[in-house]
Amino acid sequence: MHDYFVANPDNRRLMQWGALEGPADDDTVVETARRKTAILRRAQEDGLLDPSWDPLDILVFVNQLATAWADGPRSVALDDAAREAFLVDRRAAIVAAVGRLFPAGG
Repeated sequence: MHDYFVANPDNRRLMQWGALEGPADDDTVVETARRKTAILRRAQEDGLLDPSWDPLDILVFVNQLATAWADGPRSVALDDAAREAFLVDRRAAIVAAVGRLFPAGG
């Protein structure tokens, strides 16, 4: 998600705008969340993820971490090379955080 929104900032802005319009309780959003939490639940059952987490919490936390820095480069004055290094470092931090929160199951 981080990589996608960094590469497609207009889509990130559209999602943020949509969030301002109110709760996302339409059938498509609800079904997408159900499908993704079912995949996470299967990963937990297969021993790939810690089963102590609620799959919906995993989904929300990972989404928030993945998008946390998607807007970052615009808020810091950087040349192209510095921007690229900034994004590489932020992506590494996101990957590390997700790995620590949700380590592979044993």
